[in-house]
Amino acid sequence: MVEQVTAGIYTRLSLDKTGDGLAVQRQEGACRDLAKRHGWTVAEVYEDNDVSASSGKERPEYQRMLADLESGSINAVVVYAWDRLARRMTDLVAFIELQRRLDFDVAHVTGDVDLSTASGRQTAYILGSVAQGEAERLGERVSAQKAQRAMLGIPHKGRHRLYGYDENWTPVEAEAAIIKEAFQRRASGESTTAIARDFKARGIKTVSGRDWSSGVLGVTLTKHVYAGKVTFKGEVVADSIYPALVDLDTFNAAQRNLANDSAGTNTRRYLLSGILRCELCLSPMKGNPSNQMYRCSTTYGGCGRLSVRIALADKTVTWAAMQRANMKPKRRAPSRDYDGEIAAAETERAKVQADYRAGIYTLAEAKELIDAQRAKAREAAQAKARAVPRNNSASQKYLDFGRMNLSQKRAFISSHVTDVIVGPAVSRGHQSFDPARFECHYPDGTSERLERPVDGPVEDA
Repeated sequence: MVEQVTAGIYTRLSLDKTGDGLAVQRQEGACRDLAKRHGWTVAEVYEDNDVSASSGKERPEYQRMLADLESGSINAVVVYAWDRLARRMTDLVAFIELQRRLDFDVAHVTGDVDLSTASGRQTAYILGSVAQGEAERLGERVSAQKAQRAMLGIPHKGRHRLYGYDENWTPVEAEAAIIKEAFQRRASGESTTAIARDFKARGIKTVSGRDWSSGVLGVTLTKHVYAGKVTFKGEVVADSIYPALVDLDTFNAAQRNLANDSAGTNTRRYLLSGILRCELCLSPMKGNPSNQMYRCSTTYGGCGRLSVRIALADKTVTWAAMQRANMKPKRRAPSRDYDGEIAAAETERAKVQADYRAGIYTLAEAKELIDAQRAKAREAAQAKARAVPRNNSASQKYLDFGRMNLSQKRAFISSHVTDVIVGPAVSRGHQSFDPARFECHYPDGTSERLERPVDGPVEDA
């Protein structure tokens, strides 16, 4: 009695530009005809459409097919061509080892390879090696093409258009306004989560029509093209030939805040968590919901010896930040012409870029020269940031403190107060609250011990 062969058809296409799936449908039709000629029954179709086999990313349907082979649900595989199964030698070797262990049949529309014999396996290895070589050469050509386009100031175009631009990189006015708002709010210190939650509440959708999430917004805010820059492999290589949506200072401020984000504490639950520091050990103080106190907690490496009431600390430091917001920021006279140095480096980089377009430099020569100018501009920008305090826009934007959410309030406080050192109380027990326990440190490098404001907190500590 002939054993019944139950086959699974595997189809795959690396890139489906139209999204109609017609290519994998053609593969399936040819595979069904081949299975019929073999007298096999098709039990399942596994389709990985628009999924690469050379990137190393997981192919869900391929993995499901392997699981069904292991369980015995199918005992044969039909594919259009060998490279539909594998384009990397590691995947090929694993598949052949699985076939030798389970002894299932494999049929290809473009020509069968008998994996039960040494010569057949050798042929399969040769075909796999050729497929991997083709994939690697294709990758090199694509990488070179992307590098060349980036050097010419042409941003990489993904599968979907970038929010804020249409398919031709022309700004979409309504979306561009949202992007500017997001960068400005992130630059002032507001959290990505709070901004995304606000966009969702306002019914603002992404390019795909979905609600904004903190993850999607966080990635969006790292796109240099919004500031008129083009990157290649994470490095800025040229100025974009398309319009920028935000200025470079706002973009860089947003990047600093993104880089400084921390997770795993209750920083977002309390206004001053992480801003207050214990005078005895300088550890950040965290809000404690059980007794409504900011405490120097041993859980976070502190000494555990200081605490202060949340309500009193919030009111006192908020008052100090508001007083500071009303002061005109003092700026030291710069010892260097930072803007001139940055402009000169940008001008030289633009000249190298133009010379590359004219064929004067090779790609490698142009990249080396542009990298040097970019390093000069970056060093000058960093020196400028250290020498000249940044005038944060939070005080102008958030005029009504009471209407802010917690993230916006923290942004306001942080824009005017960098740290607050909390000293010990004068004595234990019931006592009048002493604002002098707080030593505020400000962005311009100055600090002061607080005094009791006329309308400030007078409650007991």
